[in-house]
Parts: sequence; structure tokens; C-alpha cells
Amino acid sequence: MSSRLRVEFRDHGTTVEVEAGTTLLEAAEEGDVPMESECGGFAACNSCRVVVLEGGEALSPCNEEEEPFLDEAGQRLGCQAEVRGDVVVQLVPGM
Repeated sequence: MSSRLRVEFRDHGTTVEVEAGTTLLEAAEEGDVPMESECGGFAACNSCRVVVLEGGEALSPCNEEEEPFLDEAGQRLGCQAEVRGDVVVQLVPGM
């Protein structure tokens, strides 16, 4: 039996329980959180950008595809960050 992990979208007051390996974008879709994804989840835009408020170590490591889109420490692309533990994020779509 696999345990469910919690993803809290603080700015939307929504918490979603997901399986390990689920991306933040997939978690948002599951929880009806309006996270944009103009490129369809291929790390080609920054519309799914989030800031990690708690649990940054509970996400997969940042990859080279998403690095050019991140302006500050603690930001991730929802389509690339996979959940490995409980995490709290806030949407910060790119411009």
C-alpha cells in the first residue's frame, strides 16, 4: 500500500493528496487549482511557476530545462517538480 502525500496550494486554500512522483501541475489539476500550463507541461514556458513555501526538499531536484525560467530561489515549474513528500506552494505564474 502506498502512502499519499499532501500538496497544499496555500493561495487557493486547497490541499490535495497525491501519489509520489506526481508533478505539482498534475496535483493542481486533481485539486481544481487553476495552474496554467501554456506549453502543455514540457518546460517551455513559465506559466506554471510556483514558489515553494515549505517542504522544498520534498520535491525532485531542479532540472536544467526549468532553470532558465526561475528568477529566485525557492521557485519551481509545476510541470517539472515531482512530489516526494509533503509540500506547501503558492502559484507565481511567469510573465
